Amino acid sequence: MTRAYGMMREVLISALQALSRHAAMVLAVGVFAGLVLPDLAGWMRPLLPSAVAGLLFLALLRIDWQELSRHLSRPLIVALLCAWFLIATPVLMWAAVELFAVEKGLATALILAAACPPIVSGPAMALLLRLDAPLMLVSVAGASLLVPVTVVAVSSHLIGVDLRIDAFELFLRLAFLIGGCVLTAVIARRLLGQARLLRCKNAFDITSVMLLLVFAVAIMDGVTVLVAQAPWHVLGFILAAFVANMLLQLLGTGVTAAMGRRSALTVGFASGNRNMGLLLAVLPADSAPDVLLFFALGQLPIYILPVVLGPAYRRWLSGA
Repeated sequence: MTRAYGMMREVLISALQALSRHAAMVLAVGVFAGLVLPDLAGWMRPLLPSAVAGLLFLALLRIDWQELSRHLSRPLIVALLCAWFLIATPVLMWAAVELFAVEKGLATALILAAACPPIVSGPAMALLLRLDAPLMLVSVAGASLLVPVTVVAVSSHLIGVDLRIDAFELFLRLAFLIGGCVLTAVIARRLLGQARLLRCKNAFDITSVMLLLVFAVAIMDGVTVLVAQAPWHVLGFILAAFVANMLLQLLGTGVTAAMGRRSALTVGFASGNRNMGLLLAVLPADSAPDVLLFFALGQLPIYILPVVLGPAYRRWLSGA
């Protein structure tokens, strides 16, 4: 019995390690699983907040805190990055949708998406893609704490929409999430020690992939019904989501090229992959249906593009 248990344990560990090595592909499969198994997506939806907190906590456990301190010691760079994410990109998106006369619902969604901070799971995904996780964390934390103020201004001045968001309440929720994860990670790092953290690297990788998979499946809750109701409309929104994601990644990488290849690619990744789920959670129930639809479909490039771009990242970074 003991031998059989040991064999099963080894097989399970090997399988999980294989999933970790192919994390990007697993996440892409998770998105499609959420689409074809809507009941599973609905069941996992309540797990979203816990998955986000877990991902942030694990990223804080694993990143190089000396590198994080180096980024924090350059407040001007952090401020400029936040201005890029929260002000410059929505203004550029507004100019683009005006230039190409994009219809109102999609235009509103594109501008609001560009006004969101980078995804909270960004540091975990940066670790998987070998990008600059500390820089990603600084970007996520700074932009997430400022977005309650900036997104209200963007929505009212660029698109004339009153989001009816309590900015202070949103700030407190985000500060509690980020601050709680930071405090817990500091305590855990002290208790575990650096040597044990290094030994647990594979376990952290596997856990991060599992949490990302939960997030990828759960965020698709409700999308299957929309696909069945208006497939061509949905297809157009999916195309717009991929184009917007890629263009913002290219712009973000280009404007920060002077920071070095790894940092520029990290900013580019953060620029294209925005935390639309943040607004999705606080938007009024009577918000424009097209906005809600785009925010859900906008998750597809977030989880599919790393599969496509992963080899390119490795190639570009190997020459850095």
